[in-house]
Amino acid sequence: MTFAALKTSHYTILALIVSALLFSTCKKEQILSDSSAKLEFSEDTILFDTIFTTVGSTTAWFKIYNRHDQPLIISSIDLEGGTQSPFRINVDGSSGITFQEIEIPAKDSLFIFVDVTLDASGTNNPLIIEDHLIFFTNGNEQVVDLVVWGQDAHFYYADTYISGFPPFSIIDCNDEWFNDKPYVIYGYAVVDSACSLTIHEGVKVYFHASSGLWVYRGGQLTVEGTEEDRVYFQGDRLEPFYDNVPGQWDRIWINEGPNDNTFNWAVIRNNLVGIQAETFPLDPSTPTTTNKLILNNTIIENASALGVLTRNYKVNANNLLVANCGQYCVALTGGGEYNFHHTTIANYWSFGTRQTPAFAMTNSYQDINGDVQVRDITTSRFWNNIIYGSNQNEFLIELDQAATADYYFEYNVLRTDQSTNGSEFDGPTTYVNQSPGFISSFNADFRLTESAFARDKGTSSSSDAINDLNNVLRNGDGLGFDLGAYEYEDQ
Repeated sequence: MTFAALKTSHYTILALIVSALLFSTCKKEQILSDSSAKLEFSEDTILFDTIFTTVGSTTAWFKIYNRHDQPLIISSIDLEGGTQSPFRINVDGSSGITFQEIEIPAKDSLFIFVDVTLDASGTNNPLIIEDHLIFFTNGNEQVVDLVVWGQDAHFYYADTYISGFPPFSIIDCNDEWFNDKPYVIYGYAVVDSACSLTIHEGVKVYFHASSGLWVYRGGQLTVEGTEEDRVYFQGDRLEPFYDNVPGQWDRIWINEGPNDNTFNWAVIRNNLVGIQAETFPLDPSTPTTTNKLILNNTIIENASALGVLTRNYKVNANNLLVANCGQYCVALTGGGEYNFHHTTIANYWSFGTRQTPAFAMTNSYQDINGDVQVRDITTSRFWNNIIYGSNQNEFLIELDQAATADYYFEYNVLRTDQSTNGSEFDGPTTYVNQSPGFISSFNADFRLTESAFARDKGTSSSSDAINDLNNVLRNGDGLGFDLGAYEYEDQ
């Protein structure tokens, strides 16, 4: 073949390739316009359940599918409520309320993101707000429903900023919170000195990220839940994803004062520290409190650091469950006087490695100046308790001999490698490394099975724990009361 012929042949081949490419390109660009060609959706209803007014939701999403062999053009996507809608829409990276001429390639899909913020409604009843995303394609109208369950609340917003302290607002002196609608706290809500806050049965208190409740020195907190209407303290994200996410808010922080701080039938969950009760840290010379932290029929769970932390505080606990914390469930430090009775302290933390025991008690601590303070532990008693968990050692006592420590353990199940042969332990009734017999530690169900070791191992109960944490009468089965916060009950 001559060079000219070869050249002509190459031109012919090139022309054929270009023609094929042009034909292919034209074919790909043919838009499917048949009225039978519709969109498909991964969801037909986007539901937000439940959010508070003025508190934004998490972002939900769904996908639009073009299942066809040719591209589709969506003529328009319209948020029906327009600028008045509480919903916000993002289509493939662009925000707005109306979108036009959106092409979806053949066999491809498109993301749409949705979130919502509600204005205050002035009503306690859960409100339902609905809007719609309307899609027009090839003359077809298709709709995705947007639905939000919302609720109005009492809001506390931080309005005071002092260096070294979290932002806070002051609660009205001697205030009472009733179950008319929930309470939502931004920053810290503070019970001031010589003031009190009473929280009545059924109240739900929700905290935004890094927020908390602070009972300043001289203040008083009384929580008056009942078995039927417990008082709840938790984060303000109510989407199911957040049900068991620890560290969503900060803590309940209580300083010293003339009056006891009492929790009856309370549930405190998903924060950094459940309750931190201590003498005011900026004044290390403050002696151990004369008042008490009283915890009756209370659950503290899923704290990312500690469930109960005390420094120089007296504690009375009856029917207390403290469970699944990132460090200690209960840490008693400095001076104090303790009565723990029918308490279950159970740490099966599953969000990472934990090196600390479920329970620790020491009579020393490091103050804000870096100095080690050593205080007395006065007459203290621990009985009818379970202290257990997934680590080899869940029980630790470390004492500085520079101060006295008067305490006694009897009728307890302990998981520990620490010696319990001392006079501070009743030998026959200190049960070491005997699995208590929880129904399911994996599912955080710390009630007892019928064959549980902790059954009938307890002694007589005080009047504060005649009924257990589920309000079940402790009958003793004629042998003895069950250890821990729960008496066995036939299912």
